This record gives sequence, C-alpha cells and structure tokens, in this order.
Amino acid sequence: MKEYKIFLDDVLIGTTNFEFADVPMGVVYGKVIFINVENPYQFVKNFYLKKNANFECDDEVEFIDSMIQDFIKIYYDENKLLIGWGSFLSGLKDEFEITFSGIDSELMKSEFSHHYYDYY
Repeated sequence: MKEYKIFLDDVLIGTTNFEFADVPMGVVYGKVIFINVENPYQFVKNFYLKKNANFECDDEVEFIDSMIQDFIKIYYDENKLLIGWGSFLSGLKDEFEITFSGIDSELMKSEFSHHYYDYY
C-alpha cells in the first residue's frame, strides 16, 4: 500500500496507508505509525495545547479526539500536499487514527483508486 507522511506543522510525526475509506463522503482514514514518538497521547496533547487547538481528551484513559486541524499536513508522491478539507487525529494511548476529509471525486479516483473501485 501507498505510504502518506503526516506532519504537524513542519514536523514529521509518522505515516499512514489510509487503509479505509468512505468514498461517497470523500473521506479516507488509517492507522498512524509514529516515528520517534515515545508517548503518542502526550505528544499529540501537548502539541494541541501549544497550538491552542480545539480538542477533547481524557487523561485517565489517555484518549484524545479533535476536529479538523489546519496544522496537520499530509504529503504523498515526493512531497505533494494532499488537498481537501483537512485532517484530524484521534486515539487511545499509543493507537491513533488519522482521518482526511473533503476529497473530491477526481482525487479519490486517481489517488485512492483501490478504495474508489472497491466501492463502485
């Protein structure tokens, strides 16, 4: 599967393969594979706090969820920026998922053709 790079501002935090999709809604999502991040929950929470982002968290179970954040950037194919409404992260402890929304049908068909043709 194709690998997509996940950045918070200009910091590479991990990758995803966008294993899943809701094609008619223009959404792809997948597991985050963190790079050099020891505690994903604390890292994401601290970054969100630093950016004064809108998010929900529960420190007791180490759960975090948010809405689309403009500082999350996804790159593919030699650093092309994925264009759409944007991304958000959600997760529990060290198991995180990234969702990218607002993908138009042309990009879904060309970049995520395996999801597109599985659906249609």
